[in-house]
Amino acid sequence: MPDISVKNIKGVGAKTAQYLDKLGIRTVNDLLKHYPVRYLEYKPPTKISDIKKDENRDEDVVIKATVTKSPAFVGSNKKVLTTKLTDYIDVIDVIWYNSAYLSVTLRQGESYIFVGKMSRRSKNTLEHPAIYTVEEYEKKIGGYKPVYGLTAGISNNTMEKLIKTAFEYIPKMDFKEYLPQYIIKKNSLADRESAVRNIHCPMNKTALFDAKRRLSFDDFFRFLYGIRLLKDKRLRIKTKNIITDDKNTLDEIKSVLPFKLTASQDDVIEEILHDMSSGIVTNRLLQGDVGSGKTVVALICLYMAVKSGFQGVVMVPTEVLAKQHFKSMFDILSKLDKTPNLGILTGSMTKKEHLLMYEKIESGEIDILVGTHALLVENVKFKNLGLVVTDEQHRFGVRQRSTLSGKGDNVHVIVMSATPIPRTLAIILYGDLDISTIESKPVGRLPVKNAVITEKDREKAYRHILLEVKKGHQAYIICPMVEDSENIEAENVLDYAKKIADKFSQNCKVEVLHGQMHQKEKDDIMLRYINKEIDILVATTVIEVGVDVPNATVIMIENAERFGLATLHQLRGRVGRSVLQSYAIFVRTSNSKLAKKRLEIIGNSNDGFYIASKDLALRGPGELFGLAQSGEPDFGIADIYNDNDVFDMAKEAADMIQCDSIGDYERKRLEREIDSYMDLHYKKLAL
Repeated sequence: MPDISVKNIKGVGAKTAQYLDKLGIRTVNDLLKHYPVRYLEYKPPTKISDIKKDENRDEDVVIKATVTKSPAFVGSNKKVLTTKLTDYIDVIDVIWYNSAYLSVTLRQGESYIFVGKMSRRSKNTLEHPAIYTVEEYEKKIGGYKPVYGLTAGISNNTMEKLIKTAFEYIPKMDFKEYLPQYIIKKNSLADRESAVRNIHCPMNKTALFDAKRRLSFDDFFRFLYGIRLLKDKRLRIKTKNIITDDKNTLDEIKSVLPFKLTASQDDVIEEILHDMSSGIVTNRLLQGDVGSGKTVVALICLYMAVKSGFQGVVMVPTEVLAKQHFKSMFDILSKLDKTPNLGILTGSMTKKEHLLMYEKIESGEIDILVGTHALLVENVKFKNLGLVVTDEQHRFGVRQRSTLSGKGDNVHVIVMSATPIPRTLAIILYGDLDISTIESKPVGRLPVKNAVITEKDREKAYRHILLEVKKGHQAYIICPMVEDSENIEAENVLDYAKKIADKFSQNCKVEVLHGQMHQKEKDDIMLRYINKEIDILVATTVIEVGVDVPNATVIMIENAERFGLATLHQLRGRVGRSVLQSYAIFVRTSNSKLAKKRLEIIGNSNDGFYIASKDLALRGPGELFGLAQSGEPDFGIADIYNDNDVFDMAKEAADMIQCDSIGDYERKRLEREIDSYMDLHYKKLAL
């Protein structure tokens, strides 16, 4: 479609163009892609008495009623207008804001159709309804009115008129198909023009459904086909970093592990090693639930890289995690006949320590390096970097990840995530990466026992924590805030820690941890906790990142309804990391139905993938792990959390076209469409 400026459209002056610009609408094409956010159904009118009984205040109501008296202003500023309506069985109040013209146009004794929402404050008041003549409304019954995202200066009616006018500026040829006909026929897709017209002005439910289905298909298909082209391009990138898939070397590292790998871990290792030995650059997402054993998979891959003559590096988000990875890797690798040289690089090291480590890295003396953001500085130069592993990948920006991999020549990259992502979302977020998933937990670990309690059961929970501490185990108590707030009723870390210390002072050592502390102080507390010098750690979600304390057997989460389900699952993953039976206690302080429903999900399941999908369905993606920052694609109309059937259909079509031979003309038309789409969208993504 052509990029005709909206300024050329009839009815758009300089001021309106400014308002549209705030909505990102600069061309006719932008205008047609400004899809409705919802629709009002033109339903038959309802009795006033039935509306008053209905408890649902979010739905629009439709009544046919007569104005009982001329509308009058409330107060002297003429901003609020009110009157009464009747259907001759019952009476209702009605109120409008900033609609002075209605005092003249709305006549006493006349009947109209009123469409609007009931007030949340009063069961007897209809707020700011739209008004139709009876004849006008009867023609619309069964159809849908689009409701658009707006900005000050643009009304919904204005937007409707502008979009209707925009169609006059689009030649018929610009709606020409880019998809091969057999794909359209196989999936029973509406044609492009009718889909765009019906999404803005649907005559009935079927037309609206068909339009949304076609446009959602286009969103998914263009994205999937585009990232497939990118992936194919990546798969053609050759590398000299051949990490051999040698069975003897693999058996050697497995023989010193303190546990047997799960079948799922073995499968994932086989996938990664197959990639890294192929001569093609590996880019793989390794995802697994909390405690599924991703780190040992990464360690094995790093060891295989070292044995093939390369250096490996692991980047983690915190110093505590870096030290923990370093220690756990050293404990395993030191059992080998020839131990690889491990190094650690963190921000708190002295200048002298940094300079010495830089020398060792550049000379090739360090085989495997573990570090934080300190790895990204210019002074870090590798002799022969072959493999980059990024842990807790969502904590790093794309530029940071690419900076690290850029320290070698066509290096292999593994990004690890402990945030389980439903399959559809994983493909969307990491479309040009290969995805490996560890499905099962290590053998011997007992499932965490969950309890959702209310405030009245706190004392029982405290007794249970004390019992665990007396056994020599440790506990976490999580609060949502650092300090007290006048506006929010929620437990805070500082006051709560004092209360817990007073309660348990005779029996255990209590400490506080929160994000406002200096990093050195946080690291010191975590190391003391790991070393069993602290019995109960009262903290904010700062402990969500994967620190491993096998001796911690109970976590109690206050005001649990204030956290997302994915966060609660991550927090629960701080316990259950050994053969000891562990417990998660979720304290619910809200009686809302949603709070009960959400905590019921976490209380009844330890499956992170199931919980993540439920979290997305209940809350949307924004809070899963900062998706806006991670680069979630801006689909026009497709819903990546609810349109799974259309997604699968589009994926199958993209795969089919890749495998099928289509004519040169069809392929060029398709590639033009995809190139145009990727220019607009892919550059925004952070895959």
